Amino acid sequence: MVPESPTGIEPIPSIEGRPVYTASGERLGEAVDLCVDLNADRVTALLVSVEDPPEGLEVGPRGVRVPFKWIRGMADIVVLTGDPALEAAD
Repeated sequence: MVPESPTGIEPIPSIEGRPVYTASGERLGEAVDLCVDLNADRVTALLVSVEDPPEGLEVGPRGVRVPFKWIRGMADIVVLTGDPALEAAD
């Protein structure tokens, strides 16, 4: 159990290794890390390692970057809102 924060902000549990699925149910890969905009204090994207990239998907050394607005839900797995075109993550 996570202790209650005095600021009311809950910490993000580790998402590393959680499977990531598209809205159509296809496994995209595994969550690696979150991208955070420190100036705006917000999460901007999820880094995903991709084992078997779909044709035409450019994969960088750290995988692909999924914009956070495309994440439908995060628990034991991560589900995306669609089958988006993704960016390679350096």
